Amino acid sequence: MSDDPDLDPLARPLPSVDIPVLRGDVRANRAKRQVALSALGVVAALGVVYLGYQAWNSPDEPEVSDTEPEPAREVPVPVEPEQEPETPDEEPEPEQPTVEPVESDGLVRRFEARFGDARGFRPALLNAGLTNEECASLEQALGEVIDFRRCRPDHRIEYERDANDRLTRLRYHDQDDAFAQAVRQADGTFTASREELPRTVQLVTRGGIVRSSLGDAMDQLGLSRSIVGVFVEVFGARVNFATQAREGDQFRVVLEQIQVEGQDPTWGQAHALEYVGQRAGRLQAFYYEENNRRPDWYDEEGRQMRGSWLRVPCRYDRISSPFNPRRMHPLLRRIVPHNGVDFAAATGTPVRAAAAGRITWAGPKGPNGNLVSIEHEDGYSSHYAHLHQIQRGIRVGVEVEERQLIGTVGTTGRSTGPHLHFGLKRRGRFVDPVEILNGPGRLLPAAPRRRFRARMGELREHFSTVELSEPPPAPSEPTDETEEDSDETLD
Repeated sequence: MSDDPDLDPLARPLPSVDIPVLRGDVRANRAKRQVALSALGVVAALGVVYLGYQAWNSPDEPEVSDTEPEPAREVPVPVEPEQEPETPDEEPEPEQPTVEPVESDGLVRRFEARFGDARGFRPALLNAGLTNEECASLEQALGEVIDFRRCRPDHRIEYERDANDRLTRLRYHDQDDAFAQAVRQADGTFTASREELPRTVQLVTRGGIVRSSLGDAMDQLGLSRSIVGVFVEVFGARVNFATQAREGDQFRVVLEQIQVEGQDPTWGQAHALEYVGQRAGRLQAFYYEENNRRPDWYDEEGRQMRGSWLRVPCRYDRISSPFNPRRMHPLLRRIVPHNGVDFAAATGTPVRAAAAGRITWAGPKGPNGNLVSIEHEDGYSSHYAHLHQIQRGIRVGVEVEERQLIGTVGTTGRSTGPHLHFGLKRRGRFVDPVEILNGPGRLLPAAPRRRFRARMGELREHFSTVELSEPPPAPSEPTDETEEDSDETLD
C-alpha cells in the first residue's frame, strides 16, 4: 500500500480550512449562532431591567457640576411622643419596696418593707432604708438564726428607730408563726434570736346540711375540703358516702382553730365528728390520745374506728367508683370489672402506702398509667394506679413503711379525671378494699376507757352549741341505686 494518501482510497484526510463544510454542518452552525445571539439578548434585557429597578428605588444622587454645591439644608425629623427617651429619673425601679412608717409614738418610729426582688439580704435591707453600716452589723448578728439563701420576696422586714434616728430593733418574718429578731445592746452591738408569734388554739364547732355534696357543704362553712376526707376515713366502715349520702343529711365537727398574730385563722386537728343521715343513721366519733399510745378515733363505746391493718392511702373528697366486678366501663362502654375503689382527689394529693411491704412494680403500666404495687404479709398486695408522679426512691425491691409517701394523685393512663385507683389482692385475686379497711377495731382497756368517756362527754357538749335549721332526717329503707362510674380499673 502506498504511503501517499492521495493514492490510498481507504485513507480519510484530516479536516482543514481548505476542506468544504457539509450542508448539514452549515445549518447546525447557523442554529447555534442564533441561540447564542438570543441568549445574549435576554441577558442584556435583564440587565436593563435591573438597572432601572435600582435607579427607581435608590435615593437621588446629586448632579455632577463644575460649580461648588450649595450647602445642604437640615430637615428636622419628627419624633413620635412615645419614642422619646425617658430620663433616668423617670425610669421605674423594678419591684422597689415602699418603706413607710407604720407607727410612731413620738419616741419610736416603726417601718415595714418586703424583701421584694432584692438579690440578697443586704440589698433588701438597703432598699428598706437602712444604712450600709447598719446592714453589716445586722448580717453579722442574724447569720446564726437566718439562712440567707432561703430569703423570699414575700418575707417582711420590720424595724424601729428612736428619737435620735438610731436603729434599735429589726424583725425578719420568714415563717408564718415565728420571726428572727436583732436588738441593739448598750454597747451598740446587736444580739439575734428567734421568736415565736403569739398563737392561740381554741376548739370551735361547725355544722351544716348536705345539699349537693359534703364537700360543697364544707366550702359554704369556710372549712377545708380535707375535713371531708376525715369524715370518709373515720366513718367508712359504717356508711358509703358515694352511694348512701342524701340531700338533707346533717353533720357537725369540733376542730381546732389556730390564730397567729396578724394572720388569718387556720384549721387544725378535728376532735369530734357527727353525721346524721337518712341511710346511715346517727354516727359519732371522737379523737383521743392516751399516754404512750398513738392517737386515734373511737366510737361511743371506746372501740377504735379504724381497726384494720390496712390504712386509707390518701385524703379524698369522695369515692367516685366502688369495687364492682360487673361495672359498665364509662369509656369502653362494655362490662369491665372494676377491681378496686376510686378515691377522687385533686392532682398532687399525697399517696401513702396502705401498709408496710416491698415494692414489686413502680412505673408506667398501660391503662393504669403510673402504677406502684406493694407486696404485704399474709398473701396481700396493694396497687396504686393513675399516679401523677412516683416518689423518688420508690422502685422494685425497696421496703416501705406504713403511711410512707409513694407518689401523688394524678390522671395518667386511661382515666377520666384525677383520682387514685386503689386495688387490693389476696392470694392473687382482687378483693374489695373497703371490706378490709372497715374491719373491727380494738377496744380500749378499762382504765383508759373511763378517761376516754370523760373526754367524750366534754366534746359532746360542743355539739349542742350548733343548732341546725332542719330536724335530723329519719333513716330510710335501702333502695337499689347505682352510682355513676367515672374512672378506669386495675386489670
